[in-house]
Amino acid sequence: QKVDLLEAGNTATMRQSLEVNVLGLTLCSREAFQSMQKRGVAGHIIHINSIEGHKVQNYPGANLYPASKFAVTAITETMRNELRNAGTKIKVTSISPGFVKTPMVDLCDEYAGFDTTMMPMLQPADIAHGILYALGTPPHVQVHELTIKPVGEPV
Repeated sequence: QKVDLLEAGNTATMRQSLEVNVLGLTLCSREAFQSMQKRGVAGHIIHINSIEGHKVQNYPGANLYPASKFAVTAITETMRNELRNAGTKIKVTSISPGFVKTPMVDLCDEYAGFDTTMMPMLQPADIAHGILYALGTPPHVQVHELTIKPVGEPV
């Protein structure tokens, strides 16, 4: 939903962005780690980030979305440090896509007044391929960050 940071009555929308992108990601990662530890598995945690987690664009109404994705970048690095300090072989990778043709993009067009019809976009399968790439690396290789953008994306 399009809401500016300084707009009155925006608390619920901003809270939802933080709960999903920051708290949800952190809690799911914690539970995955606990499960891997319990089973003695050197697994892999994947964080779905965004190019917005590395550079803030001028998108009116983006509210806390870019800040929440910057938080994902910091959480991933913090988690990687914790995993290393704990002596685990568990990997964590941040996947940062550009525009992906998803229902969320359709909502941006409909409710926020963006026109993405002429923009180059990735398909969800493109992101899945990137995730499979990171998961397919040998045990001694960790992909820290994978940025995936469509050819010709202006952002």
